[in-house]
Amino acid sequence: MSTFGLKNYGTSMKVLLFSVLLSHLGTYLVVPLLPIFLKIQKGMAVTEIGLILAVSPFSFQAGSLLGGWLADRIGRRTVITLGAWINALALAGYAVFDQLWLFIIMGLLSGLGVGLNAPSTKAALAVLASDEDNETTAFSLRSIAASIGTATAGLLSYYILGGASVLVFYVAAGLYVLLGIISWLLLPKGCGDAPCKTVPFKSYTDIFKNKAFIVFSLVSILIWSIYTQLSLSLPLRAEDILNDPGMVGLIWTINSIFIIVLQTPISRLIIEKTHPLYTLSIGMLFIGAGLGSIYWSSNFYWLMLSGIIFIMGEMLIVPTIDSTVSQLSTAKMIGVFFGLTNFVSGLGEGAGKYVGGQILSLGTESALPWISYALAAVVISLLLVMLRFWKPLRVALGERPK
Repeated sequence: MSTFGLKNYGTSMKVLLFSVLLSHLGTYLVVPLLPIFLKIQKGMAVTEIGLILAVSPFSFQAGSLLGGWLADRIGRRTVITLGAWINALALAGYAVFDQLWLFIIMGLLSGLGVGLNAPSTKAALAVLASDEDNETTAFSLRSIAASIGTATAGLLSYYILGGASVLVFYVAAGLYVLLGIISWLLLPKGCGDAPCKTVPFKSYTDIFKNKAFIVFSLVSILIWSIYTQLSLSLPLRAEDILNDPGMVGLIWTINSIFIIVLQTPISRLIIEKTHPLYTLSIGMLFIGAGLGSIYWSSNFYWLMLSGIIFIMGEMLIVPTIDSTVSQLSTAKMIGVFFGLTNFVSGLGEGAGKYVGGQILSLGTESALPWISYALAAVVISLLLVMLRFWKPLRVALGERPK
């Protein structure tokens, strides 16, 4: 990863990026295969699978708020470690249990664990990157680290762990245990170079007076509700058309290779030179096209092409959202801002997966789900273009109002 500029950063940044790699390795051993595993191995109906997957984003919201607040109060190392170990427990639980209500509890625990972990990691990255005055590069490096983990997960799950088997869940849990240990041993105590400070209650209420951040967050709910459809819809479509649905993990591997190769040039050629709202708008069109094209999938290669189209949008959207939130936040409460941002993404993902599960219950051969995804992405793209000219957001992003 040093070839992408990692050698220019200190030890803490490298540890954080490695933790991102581990978390995505553990997560994407499970995510592409979980709907298939629950359907085939555990006998769950599609609507039940949608419910199980939907509860994680909602507990992710609570974990994000709590994690962001705790990160600013007691330090990011403790919160990252605790979140990793809670998620490890949940992933192992998927392998052990068989009842719907227990799967729902595991989903809640998994969302809580990731919610504690994610905002603390992003806040730490933002603080370290601000010292280097290059937040866009840091969050692009985060995307690359995440993609290395995701790519390795697909290869590991299909060629070594045997697809949608219980062993996948135990290995993923072990990786999160390792993540917690590394974070606890190698990340700095407290809040880094500066001591953790108590933030007055009024400062929290002032967040809700930040019109630019609030409106951007509301639009982000719509973005995440569409973005999350790939992890639900593509595996279920693969289960219908592939002789070996376990191959779906390889699609995430291929997508991740594209991110590893293309994220840096896309960041330099597009993200760094284009207004963030235009970047998000273009990204939504790619995501809509990728999801909509799944309707015509009849083999592995078409699914792979749909995933590649989708991932072009992801490369534009994910680092842009993170860097924009960093610009809209305040330094002393950056953990809270990223906690709220993850709360928003959890809300969007939870609602999206629940609605997506209901729509997909009509069958993956129906055109309705795929048309709905594509049209929704176009509408959101147009909304982002309109928001580009909204005065409060322009001012917050450092533009001079005309």
